[in-house]
Amino acid sequence: MSAGYKAVLWNRQKRVYDLTLVAGVLLYLALFVGVSSVARPNATIETLLIRALGTGAFFLLHVVLSIGPLCRLDRRFLPLLYNRRHLGVTTFVLGLGHGVLSLFQFHALSPSHPLVNLLTANGRIDSLAQFPFQLLGAAALVILFLMAATSHDFWLANLTAPVWKRLHMLVYVAYGLLVLHVALGVLQAETSPWLAAALGAGVLWVLTLHVVAGWRERGAFANRRAAVSPAEDGFVEVCGVDDIVENRGRVVSLGGERVAVFRYDGKISALSNVCQHQNGPLGEGRIINGCAVCPWHGYEYLPDTGQSPPPFTEKLPTFRARVERGRVWVHPRPLPAGTRVEPALIEEEKGGDPPALDFYVGYQPRMEAGQAGFVRSRVAAVFVIAAVSALLLALAQRPFDVAEFDFGKTEAFSGEVRLDPYPVMELSAERLLLLGPGKTGADDEVRDFDGEEARVEGTLIRRSGLRALEVVAGSAAAAGTSDRAPDTETALGRHTLRGEIVDSKCYLGVMKPGRAKPHRACAVNCIRGGAPPALAVIDENGTQGFFLLVDEMDGAVNQRVLDLVAEPVEIRGEVFRRGNLHYLRADPATYRRLETGF
Repeated sequence: MSAGYKAVLWNRQKRVYDLTLVAGVLLYLALFVGVSSVARPNATIETLLIRALGTGAFFLLHVVLSIGPLCRLDRRFLPLLYNRRHLGVTTFVLGLGHGVLSLFQFHALSPSHPLVNLLTANGRIDSLAQFPFQLLGAAALVILFLMAATSHDFWLANLTAPVWKRLHMLVYVAYGLLVLHVALGVLQAETSPWLAAALGAGVLWVLTLHVVAGWRERGAFANRRAAVSPAEDGFVEVCGVDDIVENRGRVVSLGGERVAVFRYDGKISALSNVCQHQNGPLGEGRIINGCAVCPWHGYEYLPDTGQSPPPFTEKLPTFRARVERGRVWVHPRPLPAGTRVEPALIEEEKGGDPPALDFYVGYQPRMEAGQAGFVRSRVAAVFVIAAVSALLLALAQRPFDVAEFDFGKTEAFSGEVRLDPYPVMELSAERLLLLGPGKTGADDEVRDFDGEEARVEGTLIRRSGLRALEVVAGSAAAAGTSDRAPDTETALGRHTLRGEIVDSKCYLGVMKPGRAKPHRACAVNCIRGGAPPALAVIDENGTQGFFLLVDEMDGAVNQRVLDLVAEPVEIRGEVFRRGNLHYLRADPATYRRLETGF
């Protein structure tokens, strides 16, 4: 408790709590990235960090949502509850890292602002399979931000406990959004059943815990519900004196309200069960130094007045109580907060000391030995589960494509430039596909050199024997006249091909995997910006094919295929080869979207 706002009092419990949390997070991230780097050596560090941060945040959110019901089932979990906000803020920080890296990876270097692009890149809200799952993750991150930003007691006091509680109950909305984000995102791209099983197990765990805890609490309060028929003076019998342990409380349901009935020093007092701090269950607390102490965070109230001792100002409604023949009676009408009520005297006191019961609040310097051992063993179990989860999730990723992007390294090439319809440079032994910087094509960079010898500088991209060049802006220059004949076209017949429409830049190696639904927004941006669209095909033998798409007049099809990017499609058209590049000529209006993958 505090009469004002001051720096957080970092007692031993908080330090241990947060050091353990940081150690667990670092362990998870290190295992995920380390194991992935060994098992999937072709993965890029950006992709691994995005996945490590995202899965880490999602795992931690499961821990956050588990602590509450676990505390209802076993009070020995309570030490994990008192600083749960630290877990929530950490979850947001991990989610923010995941979101920022994803925003940069998939939406940066686009013509529009990355946030605008996030909202507009995928408009397929009419399709469950192609629903813009990134928006679901962004909405969940906004909720987690609001919760993290209002986690300080300043907001609790100024928003009031009921409003603050309702705001933080949005964590369940965020959880639902993230479940859909994962189900409609990564599970559409990854083929391992372990990932779907892990998601299902997590959802089942959270639902089961909450249902069991709610059912148990409902059953407990069914036995504590006051009699329907009150006495003539309105008092209602709620329990027996012996049902309440000395210096402890008992929560009873009275007229739809939960009332905390305390027994102490031969007296009975009743007051609201709702602590003014975070709506904590005051009746589950204990009388310490003459005050009823809430078990959540140690807020104190005088049991006969419902007021916090000076200089604190919190107040609770009080209830009139009496004791008759060993039974406790309480009037169901609450009195104004802070109203003093004369405690009811217990007619007969039984001798002997009250039983020793564990009790813990966050401000205490240490836990009792038995409780500390219980908490340590459970935290160790969470560490083991986190480590195993990191290992399994890292290994469950599908293999990354063998491709290279010489980021940071530039080379110079000279050859004849052709715009037919996508920019290429004809070299002695190959056609080098030319791409622009960022999410753009190279048209603007080499347009003035069509059919001429030119020299360009850029960064090489390689995959499956194909090479492309990300041209450095402004590096193209004339390199003399050309007498080279253009590459001849070799017809390969009419075929029906099934595959996925990708942007050639990312697919050839700038990003990995550079395909499937998680990459849809980036691919749309690249193709819209001028990168040549291509059909990526994998046959029954696992052989990969790459076909640049042109229309029936050999024109670019960029703007006409945006709606089909990252979806399984079937295209029937004429296949031909120019140099080492394969093309597929067909009217985009005849492309057929497939219901299932390929």
